[in-house]
Amino acid sequence: MLKATRMNKLILAVLVVGLAACGEPAGSRKAPDLVLPDLAGKTVALSSFRGKPVLLNFWATWCDTCREEMPDLEALHGRLSPKGVVILGVSMDENAYTAVPPFLKEHKITFPIVIADRKASAAYAVRGLPAAFLIDPEGRIARRWVGKLDVRAAENDILALLK
Repeated sequence: MLKATRMNKLILAVLVVGLAACGEPAGSRKAPDLVLPDLAGKTVALSSFRGKPVLLNFWATWCDTCREEMPDLEALHGRLSPKGVVILGVSMDENAYTAVPPFLKEHKITFPIVIADRKASAAYAVRGLPAAFLIDPEGRIARRWVGKLDVRAAENDILALLK
């Protein structure tokens, strides 16, 4: 029997975190439906996008990594929305109605944003930000990313769903 040393535990922890940051196939788990308000107070249901790939991105204005990836997500939105792909931001800000609009304006973010509640983050087991989920047109989670999104890899995965 191998004795777990501190170094072995540290190496294992680094590997687990490294793998979690990579995009990983999520299998064929049905994506939990979210019904959340947008910034205007209009209700948006994730299920209303059935038939289209959806990149669901959990983020917050106070999250530095989230802020860094937003321009890339906006560019991805510009490239893929004409093909029917939806990028849906899910703000985890507690004061979203006051914090998010100025952020979106300053960074020229145009993809739709909804305001999360505790049920939304629990349904997707969001433990850290950013976290993104690729939902296929049939409503299944096709891929999950934790940490900064590799937008090129995500785009490739999305394009594969469109074929």
